[in-house]
Amino acid sequence: MSSEGFKIGKVEVLMGWRCNSNCIFCSVGHKLISDGRIKSWPEIKRDIEFAKKTGAGTVSFSGGEPTIRPEIFRALKYASRTGFDTIEVQTNARLLSYRSFAKKLLDTGANRFLISVHAHNPELGDFLARSAGAWNQSIEGIMNLKSLGMNNIRFSTVACSRNYINFPEIMDFLLQFKGMGYHMGFVIPDGHAYRHRKTVPRMTDAAPYLRAAIDKVLASGSEAWLYSVPHCLMQGYEHVIAEMGSSDTILRGPDFEASIQKNRRRHRIKPASCKNCRYDQICLGVWRRYADIHGLDEFKPVPGENITNPDTLMKQHYVE
Repeated sequence: MSSEGFKIGKVEVLMGWRCNSNCIFCSVGHKLISDGRIKSWPEIKRDIEFAKKTGAGTVSFSGGEPTIRPEIFRALKYASRTGFDTIEVQTNARLLSYRSFAKKLLDTGANRFLISVHAHNPELGDFLARSAGAWNQSIEGIMNLKSLGMNNIRFSTVACSRNYINFPEIMDFLLQFKGMGYHMGFVIPDGHAYRHRKTVPRMTDAAPYLRAAIDKVLASGSEAWLYSVPHCLMQGYEHVIAEMGSSDTILRGPDFEASIQKNRRRHRIKPASCKNCRYDQICLGVWRRYADIHGLDEFKPVPGENITNPDTLMKQHYVE
């Protein structure tokens, strides 16, 4: 169990901050510039062994971009030998545009992918990634995985000021790949996103488009999950707010270890009026730096009987 009493469902092995994209909204973009630290193989091996000791069913490899590290294949093979149920790669899938590379990831143990796609066309995708050809590479990588028989694919899409109005179209586009789940997150105002604050829209502006996107995913029969948006803006969609889950992810970075659930609670804030909201006991509020940019006036308490058990709202399936 984590220190906050959550069951540890996943250990995420952050292999280093380096990435082959430079997304304008990246919440760790400052690390890409200032922190060249990458993990050695012995450190990665220790992280995998740590994950096994926690009893986590899932070990996930992330970054930065983990596929640019040659150790990724050794890590996948070792995780497979160690006996995890789920071995996940969090990736932008650009290198997977090489079919032989994608196949090697599968052959060495990867059995789930969380793929970042933030646009429905190459113009917007390359603009957000600040890398020419990035979007086409990602889509080709997804197609390679599908043609190799990999169906356990989840998609991660971040809503920022440049793409939130396109969220329904982005989900329409991604649904053709028949993903197992669609993760939608409001941009975290840190790193590049905090430096370029215009990338952070007001949540009240983005919320209708997020709701429309969620409708499309749920109508398809797929799972939809939402991150970093408070309940008051998502009435009727509370059950897809993933942060209410009873499991935790432990993030093992190059020089740190962190509980994702604990980190959310430490860095989120709510206005005092939220004490009168029916969601007060289960809602985490917004990131503190969002309040620095836009304030908290847009969030209003929702009257009604207090909800203390998120299970009354949530679907009982995959969260982290």
